[in-house]
Amino acid sequence: MFSETTIARDIFGPLWGIVELGAVAASDSGPLRDVSLARFVAAHRDTLDGLLELVREIGDFQPGTMDIFEESGWEDRRDVATTTAYLMLWSGAIEAFPPDIDDPTVVRRMVATGSDLQLTEFMHALVGAARVRGPGLERAVGLIVEAVGRAGLLLGRTDRRVPQDTFRMWRVAHLPRLLRPDSPATDAAKVALRGYAHALEDVVTPAA
Repeated sequence: MFSETTIARDIFGPLWGIVELGAVAASDSGPLRDVSLARFVAAHRDTLDGLLELVREIGDFQPGTMDIFEESGWEDRRDVATTTAYLMLWSGAIEAFPPDIDDPTVVRRMVATGSDLQLTEFMHALVGAARVRGPGLERAVGLIVEAVGRAGLLLGRTDRRVPQDTFRMWRVAHLPRLLRPDSPATDAAKVALRGYAHALEDVVTPAA
């Protein structure tokens, strides 16, 4: 069984990426040297705090565990090279290194790809936390959908389809390797994952 802090860090990793990608997206294709994490977090503090409260409930995390998310701080101490390296990480190296960060199309591509990737990883980590620590399937699924929607807002994505699109990416990116007969996942884990997959589909798929 993984520790509470390990499970939380699995969630905070992609959430850190979402915040950084959101800050770049909010710069409206401006130069990376002008991106301010501190300014972005301050402007979106209410959305972020609400999102963190959802995360806390999904994982039944203690206050000290939740403090991990803020430990890195949001001071503007990064240079362009560091921000570029993080963009490469969050976007899964969709661009060759070093990317042409003076080309707005390149930056937009990294942000768009990174947003898809980190939202998918965020949902996967939330499902994992809910499965082993959460408030039960019915309650947790609603919280997960709301959390993913709020994460989309940090990325500037106001479309209500964000949870649905993220679910579809998660279902393809993660479930096959975990649910195949040759998967190392236990039978109990497979049953639980299928339960979350079916319940999430019911919530995010509009009625015909």
